[in-house]
Amino acid sequence: MLDVSLPALRAMAHFAPLPIRSIASLASRQPVGLELPSAGKRLGNILWNGPNSWLFLDTEAAELAARIGASVTDQSDGLFSFAVTGPFAVVILKKLLPIDIERFAPDDVAITSAAHIGVRVWREGDAYILACFRSFAGALHHALAEAAEEFTSGRG
Repeated sequence: MLDVSLPALRAMAHFAPLPIRSIASLASRQPVGLELPSAGKRLGNILWNGPNSWLFLDTEAAELAARIGASVTDQSDGLFSFAVTGPFAVVILKKLLPIDIERFAPDDVAITSAAHIGVRVWREGDAYILACFRSFAGALHHALAEAAEEFTSGRG
């Protein structure tokens, strides 16, 4: 059985260092006094989001900006996430993702595509989270449902 759930909406804030930050401080991954994850990794509620860019989960943008003194953009209304769990989750995701999902560790993050839709992928426990721009949420939901059809056909 596959469970594709729609997690409760939560705050997502995008952080990128201000241009005046030095290259040396960026190299240390601590440009603003926070320990930030390296490329392709997650550290607590902070996800790597590309070069010099991080996504903070469950964090209010204004509060984060005040705390770190950096450019912060609230992404809560712009991104939509799906949690994919169950015994067939990996098999289904292999149909959609061009990454080796079988080797995807709980602290791994990937920026990739699923059915030609740009997504961020990470794990929370046994759940694989796929986040896309909200305008693509319907198409991603359809792609997930279609990929799972062989495991769900004939059921309720």
